[in-house]
This record gives sequence, C-alpha cells and structure tokens, in this order.
Amino acid sequence: MTVVLLPPVTSAPGRFLADMEPLTEGPRFVRTRSMSRWHRPRSGVRLTDRDRTVYDAWCGYGIGGSDRAGTFLVADEPPDGEPVCATCEGRAAGAGQDDSPTGRLLVFTPRWIAPPQNCPASRSSLFEELPGGRVGRCLACGDMQPLRAMGGPYNPRYAIVQHPTGQGLVDPCPFHRWRQLTARDGHAVCDCGRELAS
Repeated sequence: MTVVLLPPVTSAPGRFLADMEPLTEGPRFVRTRSMSRWHRPRSGVRLTDRDRTVYDAWCGYGIGGSDRAGTFLVADEPPDGEPVCATCEGRAAGAGQDDSPTGRLLVFTPRWIAPPQNCPASRSSLFEELPGGRVGRCLACGDMQPLRAMGGPYNPRYAIVQHPTGQGLVDPCPFHRWRQLTARDGHAVCDCGRELAS
C-alpha cells in the first residue's frame, strides 16, 4: 500500500541537483535498520544518478539509502510490538494522509502547501513596469497593481504593493513552493533555478 506524499518543501536556499526528482507517493511506514521506531513519510525525493531515495518523515527525520542495497525498510503495517513514532502518526492522520489510529478527528495543516493569501511578490521588485510608472504587472500572479516607494531611508526601493494572490499565480517550485521567487528575463522563477509555469 502506498500513500500520497506532499511536495518536498524546504527552507534551504540554493540550487538543487539536476538528478533530484520529487516523489508523489511512497510507502506507508519507513525506517532504517538502526532506527528505534517506524516513521511515516511526509515527502520524498529520488536521486536518479546515485540510485538513492530519501524520505522526510512527519517528525523531521530524514530516512534514506540506496534503492538496491535495502538500507531502509518499508512496511504497510509495522510488525506487532514494534514502536511507531507518535509525532509522525498524529500528523499523517491529521493532514489526511491516512486514517486516525485513535478513531478521533485529528487536524494538522502543513505549511507552504496551499497558495498564500497575499501574493509572494508583494512588496518586491517582481513586477513589469507599465507605461506611466505608477502601475506594474506582477510577475508572480499577473495582476496589475500600484507601484510605490518603500523601505525608508536605509532600504529604499520601488516595489509593487501588497496584494491578494491573483488567479494567474505561477506553479510552485517542488522544493521551495513560492518562498524564493526572483525575476529572470521578465518572468518569475525560483531562486534555485527551476522555471515556473504560469
């Protein structure tokens, strides 16, 4: 049995390896041979050039190894008597990845998965200036918004105002979502170098 995995969102800046592919599904339980308990995978990546898979557990642990060497274990259900990480179990159930083990309604909302309420390009230079210099087209969501001087005397800048996220929001980066947007050739791209479709 497999479960649906969330995107492997990270707060680490920088470029990611070209052979790194985000996984959309994975095993229900996973652990290495040296771990004391089973964990629930939240997200995962496959490093194709190195024949390696890495899962991020709901509790924060990273679990991975070679696909061929069998350096990590997977299971649909842990063997009787073997402990399961309670943090992983509760968060996986609360986020809707699996049924609640207790029968109670659990709720957990992972950050950075849903589009942000305010456009991620708000109060930044991610805009295309339109004739007249007072309105710009947001490179992240495509909306037309006013441009203003911001930042005060120590950090002056000309930026697009804070605005709700528009309908044309660019697709999220599989590793950074919308948190590290930058402009390149008049388009919003992720700072890690990945092109984002709109």
